[in-house]
Amino acid sequence: MPLDGPTVAMLAYPGAGSFDFVTVNEIFGVDYSARFGSWYRTRTCAAVPGQVELDGGVTVHAPYGLDAAEAADLLVVPGWTKEHEVPPRPLLTAVRRAHDRGARVMSVCTGAFLLGHAGLLDHRRVTTHWSTAPLLASLFPAARVDPRALFVDDRGVLTAAGMSAGIDLALHVVRGDFGADAAAALARRLVLAGHRSGGQAQFVDVPLDPDPGDPVPELLDWMRRHLDQPWSLTALGARAHMSPRTLARRFHRLTGMSPHRWLTRERVLAAQRLLETGDDSVERIARRTGLGSAANLRQTFRRELGVSPQAYRARFRSRAGAQG
Repeated sequence: MPLDGPTVAMLAYPGAGSFDFVTVNEIFGVDYSARFGSWYRTRTCAAVPGQVELDGGVTVHAPYGLDAAEAADLLVVPGWTKEHEVPPRPLLTAVRRAHDRGARVMSVCTGAFLLGHAGLLDHRRVTTHWSTAPLLASLFPAARVDPRALFVDDRGVLTAAGMSAGIDLALHVVRGDFGADAAAALARRLVLAGHRSGGQAQFVDVPLDPDPGDPVPELLDWMRRHLDQPWSLTALGARAHMSPRTLARRFHRLTGMSPHRWLTRERVLAAQRLLETGDDSVERIARRTGLGSAANLRQTFRRELGVSPQAYRARFRSRAGAQG
């Protein structure tokens, strides 16, 4: 199968966050074209090509220089572990040039500091690990730093909180490039949790593993199978044998979001899959997913994904035709 998808440059530099680099590279750097028809063309790039030691003693081989990073469709910047220091000028220049020519630039964890020094964060909503968010905000006051978001995609500059949030952001990119089904299939293959939206909190008050006998996980599965039905918090609480207030509290502790926000996210995901794989009208998809009307589906789609349902369908039909 061809690797004819977007080009991805993984930026490697001494001391870069090794977990950030390795986990995101598992998404973009492994050839999944046999499963999805095509995949990313990924290059590891460094200021000086060759062996690069990341943090923790992890060493990667970077065959490509920064010229390849500047030419990529997506440039990935792992954590900058010296938050109080300005990164080397060649790295900043490469990031700026990539962005200026229209590339998406994606940082993981404290990689946002490198983007900030490159001038990419001004007048954008961004995130980083919650523990370093105050420092990021103080160094780059023109940025709108959200210390709670898992990831943010703001006009071609993508930032993720620490550690596993980089995987969530990478799957978000896959979802936009190859579709919701591809992102879900890849998550299953990598034994990852289900889709986590960027608006979900970086951390929740208790571990994600529910208590034995907790009815909320079963309720989530049941809601996914009945998205077409109109749900109120009172009705959901009755089904789980809880008061609405108790359900809202338990729901947020388990998922990091409100029932309404979770349900909207699931409905949009279901609509994405129907647009990718079927011929139903927008009106029928709105009814099947519980979004009610074509107008509400269009409004929700634009708010959540930044595109119309028709444009989303056309994008994936065009890609399927090219792969065929």
